[in-house]
Amino acid sequence: MVPVKICGITNPEDALACQRLGVAALGFVFAESKRRVTVEEVYRITGRLSPFIIKVGVFVDEDPLRIKEIMRDCRLDLAQLHGNETPDDCEILEGRAIKVFRAGQDRSDSIWKGAALRGILVDSYSAESAGGTGRTFDWELVADYRGLGVPLILAGGLNPDNIEAAIRAVRPDGVDLSSGVERAPGVKDPDKVESLMSKIKGLKAVVRRQETEARRL
Repeated sequence: MVPVKICGITNPEDALACQRLGVAALGFVFAESKRRVTVEEVYRITGRLSPFIIKVGVFVDEDPLRIKEIMRDCRLDLAQLHGNETPDDCEILEGRAIKVFRAGQDRSDSIWKGAALRGILVDSYSAESAGGTGRTFDWELVADYRGLGVPLILAGGLNPDNIEAAIRAVRPDGVDLSSGVERAPGVKDPDKVESLMSKIKGLKAVVRRQETEARRL
């Protein structure tokens, strides 16, 4: 099954609901946002989560040394970088980084090949926001970033209604959602998360049947 990250977590109830429903990773926004959280809030949330859930801090142009401090204090596993960070910043983070590229706007420059990254995330471009736009983009643009040779996560306007089409079109190594599974900014809807996970699991079963039938031919 394609791993799912739910971003913009602001309270322990939503975090625990996502964990119960099989979400692989949770994101906590430390940059300017309607979903912004504090170190103290995240510390209280992560202390209640399974150690097998990946915890991700979301940052925009933050000092990498400060990011390391926050990751340590909040028990975070990875940093998701939405700004103008460089490969050198990722080195300081010891490779525990996901670099975000805005589809059609950010170039997959050769400087990122071989960078200390755990993966890249391709999101929608907005002049007003570094992320969390709630808008989709032309998924064919993802091909421009495949050459970086690291796992690719798809974001940008995903929700339970379009997740199957997105996975079929892009074949990502993971998907990242926020507003698409919310009741309000920073408040997740467990019914939407459950619907999302059910559709992704169903898609996995379909793919498995197709592969089995193909081998029989």
